[in-house]
Amino acid sequence: MSECSLTYTPLVSRATPMSPEERRQAIIAATLPVLLERGPEISTREIARAAGVAEGTIFRAFETKHDLIHATIHAALSPDAALAELAALPTDQSLSDRVAAVLDVLVANTARTRALFATLFGSRDGGPPPHPGKPPGHPNDARLRILAGAGEALAPYTDQLRISPAAAARILSALAFTASFGTAQPELDDSHRLADLVLRGIAEGNQ
Repeated sequence: MSECSLTYTPLVSRATPMSPEERRQAIIAATLPVLLERGPEISTREIARAAGVAEGTIFRAFETKHDLIHATIHAALSPDAALAELAALPTDQSLSDRVAAVLDVLVANTARTRALFATLFGSRDGGPPPHPGKPPGHPNDARLRILAGAGEALAPYTDQLRISPAAAARILSALAFTASFGTAQPELDDSHRLADLVLRGIAEGNQ
């Protein structure tokens, strides 16, 4: 047997390349944190660094930086991620744990939306110019969809509630809005303590 026949060249498997849509979504996901930190003045070089791609890759996925920013805004304001989280909650949760989990989703979604609007409207140039394409849906549409999703998440516990799941979802949404600002009050900063407050009320003992 010759020495050459003993030579082994390992086969290096290549990662499956992303589809164009997968690449777009990956760039959008990497853009959001940078957009929230730096505002619309971010450069495509910063975005490329965050996404781990060459700057030219961005312009193969989006015609302009403003197209990318608007796509990122659309994605951030979409209720789809929050709805998926609500739908994926464990089915064996107690009512208290379910209320806390719903609050976690609502608080995170509200905080992200508030941060995005604060970044855009607080920017030096007033944010990106109007987009020539179809405008995003009204923010109230997303809010109503999330309220419906929260109500559906509470529906299995209907027999344990004094009000309808839809009404309970609205109350939790109002509390989530307050909690999304962050407070120095432990009862409002911890979802489980807030859930206990919702379920037991603010009265001391059995009033």
